[in-house]
Amino acid sequence: MNEKEYIRNILVSKKKPDNLSMGYFITLIAKYYYSDESDIEELSNIIKGKILEFELDNYQEYKYHNKIVSVCSELFNGKIEQHFKEKEYIPIYESELNFINLLPDDRQKKLMFTLFAVARYMDCDGWINKKTSKDISEVFKIANITITSDKRNELLHELYTNGFISFGKKVNNLNIKVKLVVSGDIGYKVKDFTNIGNQYIGNFKKGYKQCKKCGKVIRVTGTNNQYCKKCIKEKQLEWQRKSMKKIRETKKCEVS
Repeated sequence: MNEKEYIRNILVSKKKPDNLSMGYFITLIAKYYYSDESDIEELSNIIKGKILEFELDNYQEYKYHNKIVSVCSELFNGKIEQHFKEKEYIPIYESELNFINLLPDDRQKKLMFTLFAVARYMDCDGWINKKTSKDISEVFKIANITITSDKRNELLHELYTNGFISFGKKVNNLNIKVKLVVSGDIGYKVKDFTNIGNQYIGNFKKGYKQCKKCGKVIRVTGTNNQYCKKCIKEKQLEWQRKSMKKIRETKKCEVS
């Protein structure tokens, strides 16, 4: 929710989150290093250098050259907001949750929940402004919906024909609009803009919750389910390493 803090932590760790799209990653780096005293070329070179520091698998700079230059250009001409969004949370209202709960399947529920969150975050009267199908795929990514582009279009069409969303009037316009509630009781506060779809399932589908570490949805089988199998193993290994370190330190003290 706090873009500046989010990208600062990523830059320090040199680890790009798997669920952070390259487009948003580039935009956040650009905003972080933007300065009125620099120019498009200088900022582009800074971004390229920073991305290389992450040593991303299969990253090829030439494939993202145009995207980087485009983002820098839009920052300087004002098409991209130069200031970071820094919000405590994004509210989802009870009436919106009640509406989502009536949808027929988890995909529609996760997508609508995500659309409400993204639209309110963008603060453009319910509009989610996207220019390309790739931009639309990023919305599905944070909604934790992995399907083909054809299936994405089918899902959006289902929501459209039922009157749950609307589209821009231009033929080449991929903008989506949702009807946002402007007041009422808040049912949920989105404080983390990753795994939004999983947040819905983990909090509102009976018998499921989110892994506290990675955000994956897990089935509740007991009272102490907090982590997925992968994260449990990682925590066990971490505990074993700490335990062995403590034993070694104890033995070292006994010898000395």
